Amino acid sequence: MSIRRISALAVLMLTLGGTAAVIAVPNPIEPETIAQNERPNRPAGKENMMFEQLNLSAEQKQKMQGVRDRYKEQISQRMQAVRQGRQELQTMMSGTANTSQIRDKHRQIMGLKQQLEEVKFESMLATRDILTPSQRSQLSQLMQQRRETAKNRMQNRPKPQ
Repeated sequence: MSIRRISALAVLMLTLGGTAAVIAVPNPIEPETIAQNERPNRPAGKENMMFEQLNLSAEQKQKMQGVRDRYKEQISQRMQAVRQGRQELQTMMSGTANTSQIRDKHRQIMGLKQQLEEVKFESMLATRDILTPSQRSQLSQLMQQRRETAKNRMQNRPKPQ
């Protein structure tokens, strides 16, 4: 997941009233198919286009890049730890681990996810501070439109047999 998307989503979550809109996390026993910072089937710079619509000043753009740079490594490390934990859990589920060991691994993954969300939240707050109130409102509207489009795509997708 790109830091731009994380920043954009973070701003949206805050402007919509908190962490209720946290990104859905896939089932922990399903393998990860998306590598860090790779967005298959999505045009590059889609998040940039959204920020372009906000008419950010040169100073705001520079500050946004600073926020991305500041949190990128922390987010990347935590995402990798969650992925590794999920892989270990999947191995445990198909292996001979007992229920207690599996529960412990699940708790560990949940703690790692919480750490990841805390860093994302801090990034969101830093990004939010860069935007003017009208830009925050506009970004909220853009993200709402984006969510509606994604929801419609999911509803119109063929159902697996």
